[in-house]
Amino acid sequence: MSEFKNLIPSISPQYFRLLKRVFLDNLNDQEDILNELESNISIIQEADDLGLVFFGDDLKKKLAPSYEKDTIAFQACCSLFIDLLKAGWSLEIGIKGFQIAKPSYNIREGKESLDEIKSRMRNVQLINRNNQLKEIETQRFIERMQRPKKIGNERKSVLDLIDDGKELSEYFSDIQSLSEDKICSLLEKFIKPEVVICYPEDPYYQDEEHYCPYTGLKLKDIWRYFRLTWSIENKSSFGRTLPILIRNAARPNKPIIGIAQLRSANTADNARDTMIGWVDEETVTNKIFKKELDINFVVRCLITSLDDAIDGIRFDDFEFLNKKLIKDPDQKTIDNLNKMYEEEKKSRVKELENENSKITRVNKGHLDNDWQSESELPLFKKKRAMKLARLLEVRKLFNQVNLADNPAKGYAEITHHSNKNGSKMVSRVLKEIRITAINENIMDVNVCGAITPYNEILGGKLVASLMASQEVRELFRERYHSKYKSAAIIQSSNKGRPVYHSDANLLCLTTTSLYGVASSQYNRIKYLKKNYPGLEQNVIWQEMMKDGKSIKTKGIGVYHISNKTIKLLSLLTFKKLKRVEVNSKAGEGTSPKLRKIIFALNLLFDFPESSATIEDILAHSVSRKNYICFLVDDPIKILLKKKKNYTGVKLSSVSSISNAWIKRWLLNRIKRKETIEKLKKLNSDFIKKSIYLPEVLEFENNKNQILMFPEK
Repeated sequence: MSEFKNLIPSISPQYFRLLKRVFLDNLNDQEDILNELESNISIIQEADDLGLVFFGDDLKKKLAPSYEKDTIAFQACCSLFIDLLKAGWSLEIGIKGFQIAKPSYNIREGKESLDEIKSRMRNVQLINRNNQLKEIETQRFIERMQRPKKIGNERKSVLDLIDDGKELSEYFSDIQSLSEDKICSLLEKFIKPEVVICYPEDPYYQDEEHYCPYTGLKLKDIWRYFRLTWSIENKSSFGRTLPILIRNAARPNKPIIGIAQLRSANTADNARDTMIGWVDEETVTNKIFKKELDINFVVRCLITSLDDAIDGIRFDDFEFLNKKLIKDPDQKTIDNLNKMYEEEKKSRVKELENENSKITRVNKGHLDNDWQSESELPLFKKKRAMKLARLLEVRKLFNQVNLADNPAKGYAEITHHSNKNGSKMVSRVLKEIRITAINENIMDVNVCGAITPYNEILGGKLVASLMASQEVRELFRERYHSKYKSAAIIQSSNKGRPVYHSDANLLCLTTTSLYGVASSQYNRIKYLKKNYPGLEQNVIWQEMMKDGKSIKTKGIGVYHISNKTIKLLSLLTFKKLKRVEVNSKAGEGTSPKLRKIIFALNLLFDFPESSATIEDILAHSVSRKNYICFLVDDPIKILLKKKKNYTGVKLSSVSSISNAWIKRWLLNRIKRKETIEKLKKLNSDFIKKSIYLPEVLEFENNKNQILMFPEK
């Protein structure tokens, strides 16, 4: 356990005494503390009974006026304390407030084994996942998916998409006596992965396959059903998401081998940027000194990216600006833009406080939007002013050293230690290059794994490997560029007219392990073309390293904070500020849930008087390993360029990667007696029992009957 720190809630003395009393009355009995804290939370249930939600008009006009600030703060504090205690935090009464200590998962301390630490991490993750499974809507969804429906002359459900482990076990046992080459040949015919994309339900994608031909179920619902079998709560992702099903085309009904999802990569990812080699000016300059990058090439990339970034911002409504000043900016212009940013920032606050103003949400995809009006909103006007000020500051410096005509000399002047802002200016343009690449070339694999029974035969490694296939790359391009092209919301709002990403050319994938203390499914995924001649390119998932050490995540996040707490924090924010500070609107910033929670925590606790910080509440201490998969050799040279050659990259096919996986992993796995025995118990009933809770539906039905026929 980490050291204890003082945490002081910003609640009235009356509620403060009540909160302390919970801990005093239940010393050394955490279960009783949790139960009593829970008994103090009533707002959520009262809102549910009235059918109210914690956003929009319900939040502003019904919930917020019904409760006092201190009542909301007290209940939010109780709910948060429940989350922290369940997730392994220590909480004790202090002299001025409470003493809080975040959990520790350090195997070097020798107090716990690797399996014990992993089990403790898993149990924390299961808390919110199990709460999600117990939700009535979730159970109704599961029950509907498992209910057989007529398909032709048969009745089928999602359970028919789960392979029979006993059949797999018998097949693997039957072929054990054959030669290794013969076994491989038979396995290649027995397991034939097929990649299926789950498209959104939208008329724009009407030509795509939305339903499973074997069960009649929606593909996106099949994906959601199997995602519920994960040990982590299923949450929506901000930005682009591409759900993927991996099916076995060689088996009846094409059962699900595994699921995956590509999502927009984080803008700020130091581990990834370290591996690529473009963290900042110093990193790139070192590569120039080592002759890994040509200085003329780097300068061309910087200038091109800067020009494109400036060209992507509308400025015709800025009265003090003209094309001449854009081309050759002076300090007065930059100062005026900074002043405008501060003015529009205040306007944005007033807009949020205005009860009658509605947060506009642009249509995602193909539908027409008034981008010019969107660009004139305070949110984007301040964004345009700030970004243009920063970029023109860079152009001003580039012009001063005549960088375009004298690349080597100009770059040396900019990056010399005597130039206080030079390094910052280059790093600023590198960020623009990264943003372009993140939008077009880099995706994060935030869901990836095998479904029972394929998880027992290392199907997770197969699914992870297939993300580097040519088929996935082509489907990604179809979805976001060649077949379905959508205007980029933030870029279009900055420009005042539709702006489209110039490409969807997948060149790099990133992901994290589920745990940071044990082996991961990404470990040792390395298929070299020289060893597997059927491959077009090497397929390698590598752990992100720096100076021989693993670059792990910081172990900070919000997965341990329940939806109940988030709702109460949202209500508290609105009650105190009379506005919704974070609206999950494109352009407000990344990680809306994290920003929403951080903002509310600053209102809930007196951090200036506490020794604890927000990090002590968000630091769940589960530092995960980072992994990266480059789909091209020497990625930095390609990623730095504005235009990348799509057809010049040819990846390995799904079948060739699957065959390599069979030889590398499956062949040895099926020789294990333990695997053969485990497979016999893995089937649709195994999954059904793990996620279907009929008692939840029964309780809800009984409750409804009581409401319909109350006792007299």
